[in-house]
Formats: sequence, C-alpha cells, structure tokens
Amino acid sequence: MKKLVAICVGHSRPNDNGAVNVDGVSEWAFNQPIAKRVCELIEQAGHSAALIDRYEGSGYSSAMLWLAKRLKELKVDIAVELHFNSAGPMATGYEFLHWFCSPNGLTLASKMSKAFAKAFPDQRNRGLKSINAADRGGLFLRKSHCPALICEPFFGSNAKDSAFFSAHREELAKAYAEGVLNWLAAQ
Repeated sequence: MKKLVAICVGHSRPNDNGAVNVDGVSEWAFNQPIAKRVCELIEQAGHSAALIDRYEGSGYSSAMLWLAKRLKELKVDIAVELHFNSAGPMATGYEFLHWFCSPNGLTLASKMSKAFAKAFPDQRNRGLKSINAADRGGLFLRKSHCPALICEPFFGSNAKDSAFFSAHREELAKAYAEGVLNWLAAQ
C-alpha cells in the first residue's frame, strides 16, 4: 500500500539555520538538497513524499506546533527530520532520536540505524536515543501524530566527519531512503 512520507528539514524557520559545520554551512543549507533527493528516491520506490523545508512560527515551540498541524493536514504516515550534531571537534558518529513511548518510532530508528551501519560501516554508531518532553527534539517527536524520527548523521563540528559526509551526500540520501523504505516494508 502506497504511503506518504514527510521529509522535514530541521531549522527551517526564518532566522534559524541551526548549527554550522566547520566549513560554515548551516544544517538547513546542508540538508535541504539531501531532503529533496530522499523524496525522489522514496517516490521512485512507489511511495509519495512531501518535502517540508520552511516552517512557520517565530520560535521553536510555535514552529513545531505548526509542523505537527501540517503533518496531520497532509495525512502523512511517517515523518523524518534531518539535522546534524555539533559539539567539540572530536565528537563523532550518528544517532537517531525517537519518542520514548512510540514502538513504531523505535522500530523506525532501528531500521534507519541498520541502513546507516550498512552504508557507513566505518562511522561510529552512537545508537538510538529515547527522547521525552524535556529533551532536545521532544516537541517534534511528541506532537507528530505519526511515527517520527530525528536524524543526526554526523557532527558538523568534526572536520573529518563533516568532510566525509559533504563528499558522500548521495550515499547519505540513499541511506535515509533505505531506512524509511525498510520501515514501510515491515508495516
């Protein structure tokens, strides 16, 4: 059965482009073209995809409430938000954030993690992160009516990781699409 997948670009509200990698590229600028490619790959596989790359709202809370409403209006079956982490220059690895009491969100995170382990076997897997209301990303994960996932594929503050993923954008898009499609196939 054909499903509708929302690929959301984190930090998509005016004046919030998110973290900046070591090359000065914001999360939004890095992820927006990748999100478009993920949508293409999902559609090529026979599902529908909605790219959401501009959020309304003046602050994080209002933007997440707007996004939750938009996802419900579109009747999406799954929502994936693209980001990248930032910390010290030695921080490395990928991780996936899911709502703590969503079994489908946990399964989605697991499928995405397996797709990344296959695509990027030399990258550090930081695991699946169970998020509650007090944690980063909690409002997006909690308010979405469907299984939702926040993807943090690397640390933009790590020069080696940032260069690697900048050079492997197509592989990154394919890993995202594979994780989503594997989850859809299991439904």
